[in-house]
Amino acid sequence: MKRLPVLCLLFSLCLLPGCSLFGPSDADVELAFRSAVQRNDILGLLSNAVPIERFIVDKKESKGDGVYEATVTIVASANLGPVSVGGTRQTVLRLKKVDDRWVVLQ
Repeated sequence: MKRLPVLCLLFSLCLLPGCSLFGPSDADVELAFRSAVQRNDILGLLSNAVPIERFIVDKKESKGDGVYEATVTIVASANLGPVSVGGTRQTVLRLKKVDDRWVVLQ
């Protein structure tokens, strides 16, 4: 009987908005982003010229209707001939689950 209150508490925590049980994991967010970049990189130039060094998911929140917003920080470096440039950029991705996988909405 002592387990019942604990189980009820755990179950109620999973029902909170933004619970990672229903939303995308950090790995899902990164995979959706990389898939979107690959889909839009027709000639393969972008992925070769600007490799992503770090992909950090800062925050995820539900926006309703199965749409989630993920604030991410992307650290990339670009090689333009002998010149190496890099940068850190923070952006917000809108994601939705389609056919059992998360996709970035355009």
